[in-house]
Amino acid sequence: MTKETIITDAITYIRELQTNVDNLSEQLLEMEATHGEQLETKNEEIIGTAEEMGKWGIEPEVQVAHIGPTKLWIKIVCQKKRGGFTKLMEAMNVLGFDLNDTSVTASKGALLITSSVEVVCGGITEADQIREILLEIIRGI
Repeated sequence: MTKETIITDAITYIRELQTNVDNLSEQLLEMEATHGEQLETKNEEIIGTAEEMGKWGIEPEVQVAHIGPTKLWIKIVCQKKRGGFTKLMEAMNVLGFDLNDTSVTASKGALLITSSVEVVCGGITEADQIREILLEIIRGI
């Protein structure tokens, strides 16, 4: 190989690299634009679920009833949000509840959760107190 051939090959290779950089930069800009649109869509979905609940007259609600000395029946109606159900279940676990049977239904931007729970040692057993705590939790989700 001559010096001329080596330099020509190097120039060709550098131009190919510059083309690759330009293509990757364009792809990155497209991905960022798409990600921004997805975030806007998620925010609209959250607003949409709250509006949909209101449109149908659905309000956040918590009912707690004793069905045994250490067993409770809990009904929760809350806004449907990504990760909201998981946070609620974790909070109930922290409150000292052992969930025996849980049912979840999603409709019109809301979640209806009914659960039969057993209060484990050290857990709260007062129905009104549990109701208020759960209301605070679902409002914070």
